[in-house]
Amino acid sequence: MNKTLIFLFPVIIGLGSCKSALIKQYAVKEPGIETLESVRKSLNQYSPFYTGYLCVFRDSAALVNWFKNNHLPGRSLFYNSTGYRIITQDSAFCSGVEADFANNLKINIAYRIDSVNTFEKLKKNLLPVGEKVDLDPSKFAFTCVVFWADFMGKINQPGFQIAESAMKSQPAQTGRMNILFVDMDIMDFWNTSGSMIKTITNTR
Repeated sequence: MNKTLIFLFPVIIGLGSCKSALIKQYAVKEPGIETLESVRKSLNQYSPFYTGYLCVFRDSAALVNWFKNNHLPGRSLFYNSTGYRIITQDSAFCSGVEADFANNLKINIAYRIDSVNTFEKLKKNLLPVGEKVDLDPSKFAFTCVVFWADFMGKINQPGFQIAESAMKSQPAQTGRMNILFVDMDIMDFWNTSGSMIKTITNTR
């Protein structure tokens, strides 16, 4: 792969036409090349707890594959113990829907599932970084996956709030909730083959 062109279009969607003012307000910055150390440090600023559950994409192809196949993450995804995605909404993404769902997780409810978009499809693209990462959803009633990136600034906050709500609904000590924080930054080790990685952020 000589050049990989990555469109990180979910990043600034919804910020409107006043790009510069809103980017400043939300502390969004142009994507840059990150290291494992730098993304750990960034995630640690939100909570030291989160770093134990950090994952990154294995390489640029893994990130492109995830987006190319319409696995558009929004801020979070939920999976059941069989690895099927739990359907938390029927239309366009809304963080309020995800937050309400996370606040009311119940073991004895039969949630609607998407048996096509499985955790296994995400797992094959991930590199576990945190020491507490568990990529086996069968051990838990729920797996909550939160997507974030250092360059997203305050746009990360709703995702982290969803994670907090999920963990309160099903506390970690019960063994029912698995949590993963999947970083979408571009990693320095992706460039070891000499390929050039370009990043583009789009607004509308």
